[in-house]
Amino acid sequence: MKTNVKIATLFLLAILVFVPLQSAAAKGGSYDGQVIFGQSYTLKNGETLTGDLLVFGGTATIEEGATVNGNVVLFGSTLVLNGEVSGDVAVAGGSAALGASAHVHGNLTTVGASLDRAEGSQIDGQISNTATSSSGSETNGSNPVIPGSQVTRVVQQMISNFDPFGPLFNAFGQALGLAILAMLVMLFLAPHADRVAHAIIAQPLTAGGLGLLTIIVAPIALVILTITIILIPVVAILVVALFVAGVFGWIAIGYEIGQRFTNAIHQNWHPAFSAGLGVFALTLVANALTGIPVLNCVGWLVPFLLGMAGLGAVIMSRFGTQSVFPPAVTGSAPLAPVALSAPVIPPAPVAPQPESPAGEPAAPQRKPRAGKE
Repeated sequence: MKTNVKIATLFLLAILVFVPLQSAAAKGGSYDGQVIFGQSYTLKNGETLTGDLLVFGGTATIEEGATVNGNVVLFGSTLVLNGEVSGDVAVAGGSAALGASAHVHGNLTTVGASLDRAEGSQIDGQISNTATSSSGSETNGSNPVIPGSQVTRVVQQMISNFDPFGPLFNAFGQALGLAILAMLVMLFLAPHADRVAHAIIAQPLTAGGLGLLTIIVAPIALVILTITIILIPVVAILVVALFVAGVFGWIAIGYEIGQRFTNAIHQNWHPAFSAGLGVFALTLVANALTGIPVLNCVGWLVPFLLGMAGLGAVIMSRFGTQSVFPPAVTGSAPLAPVALSAPVIPPAPVAPQPESPAGEPAAPQRKPRAGKE
């Protein structure tokens, strides 16, 4: 059973790692397209991408002299086009900037996105610019500008700036990336993460206070070390160590959340799966609390306090190498039981001797008679 779980874990990790979620700079040659989540993609001068380019919550840059033999579709993303696209270009909830050397052989469609065209850019097809305004040259294709009063233009600007997809896909990509990292870490450091999680549970106030103190003192110490110039390499090492400690503490908290979830549904998952699920859910909730306008005024406190507790627990447990136990309960020592003594029995009263009547001498006592010899 354990072997099957390990094989399944490795298989899932292989799928998550090799799915093209990260940015990739094309190096020429033939491709079947690219799918980008929350990252940046750059097609450099002289390179060719064969296939469609799909971007969620990221940035796509097609430099001058680069060619996309397919369509370009973006959701909540930013497109900087200076090269050539043989197909259509569609942008939803983002922005598109076409340089002077940009050439789109198909149609250009924008929905809730801003469009900026430079003079010299070519669009062979039609332009569908929905619910926004665009500026630039009117050469090659229609370039509509919605007329109206000043109020209408303000409303149009508000609509063009409305980008609901970008933060959503950025949060999703960040949560997914941290979940993959947590699964990889738990394959090698599961006991250490478990000790850090138990440290947070055992002493949450101490862990949070130590993490907050570290955040306050660390910048001051780093500035002092930087002044010495000689210790600048030490400063770099300390900054990396603090960053790693914070991420590891966040993973430990997510691991504890995943473990409690699996216990609630009466399942026994591999620690890598529990950590991945917990970190994914924790990061999504943290992004929601800090990203939603109604909640972000106070919502940032929850991830901040959790981050401080995680950082402090990592320091307390020395990166999970030592166990942390709850503080001992101190109080007055219990009184020793008093041994019960046997009851004291009072002596029996002595009966008084009868007294002789007054005036009568006491009868003499006889001496014992001597025996005959």
